[in-house]
Amino acid sequence: MIAVTTLVGTVTASNRKMTSRKKIQNEASETYDAISDMFMGATDVQLMGDAYIETTTAGVTSYNSVSGVFVVPEDTDIKQDDGKLKTAGGVGDRTVNKGTPGSYSFSACSPCYDIADIKSFGDATAPSTDTETFITADASGKLYIKIRYASGLDTTTGDSIMTTCTLVYNDSDDKIYVYKTNGGSNAFVDASGKDDSVLCKNVKDFKLQVNPEDDSFAVILSLEDPITAASYDVQGVVNMRNSYVLKKHKWD
Repeated sequence: MIAVTTLVGTVTASNRKMTSRKKIQNEASETYDAISDMFMGATDVQLMGDAYIETTTAGVTSYNSVSGVFVVPEDTDIKQDDGKLKTAGGVGDRTVNKGTPGSYSFSACSPCYDIADIKSFGDATAPSTDTETFITADASGKLYIKIRYASGLDTTTGDSIMTTCTLVYNDSDDKIYVYKTNGGSNAFVDASGKDDSVLCKNVKDFKLQVNPEDDSFAVILSLEDPITAASYDVQGVVNMRNSYVLKKHKWD
């Protein structure tokens, strides 16, 4: 009886873990596909978190870890020696807005850096293991991704329907949240903590890599069930259809 009970318990636990792993695998794949679709149709991408940017001091180029917002500079922005972007005339810092769903109150976030200065993962076909290429959550435990992308066609006009989406990875509750709005938006919208905005749960790790020269992102996502410890990793490189999304267009 003891042997039978032990065997049944082992089989049950094994089946439970297999079912959990299958569920985790499906969730990871669906999340990766959703994020990939947004990146592929992107016309603008902004990030907020930690990354390594290229700096040159006394003719020596190196990569230093910074925390801030990473954008494609405006024509009037001025880049300082430390990589920070200043507004026209170098009077003030370049800022971006951040708010919460349903609120008209926004806070100005800075410093801003050129997204093209982030250390590239180089290989356009596979993510890199070089930790200096990772774009990760900042000291607050959050990684923000704001993507403006074509989400469909207007059947009346034939024009593209533009959607602005903010993805927020919160490593304190192991979730990725999503907030979408039609049209353009110049603000990061933090929907973390709102159950109806959860895109993915049980996120053990989530980070990005960027290759501005190829207009591509590497997405690295890891999920783990806290009860069964079943886990699944998915990663890959997403190439954007639009050119010059990650760098300023240099007209001849």
